[in-house]
Amino acid sequence: MKKLEKLIESIPFLPPILYFGSVGLLGYDIYSYVFYKIDFLNAYTRYPLTIIFFFMTGLGVKKYQNKK
Repeated sequence: MKKLEKLIESIPFLPPILYFGSVGLLGYDIYSYVFYKIDFLNAYTRYPLTIIFFFMTGLGVKKYQNKK
């Protein structure tokens, strides 16, 4: 897991792209389901995006706690 964290943090713009990209896609999926009753993402893409979102949130929390 440490290797993955180091890889993600070594590329300058990768963490914001992964975090905000997953938030945007999941948000649009929820929006399209609520207003149009269609699924924008299927299960094969929704679950990995959810995992990426929570993983990147965990990395951000860990980085914020280390700075304090």
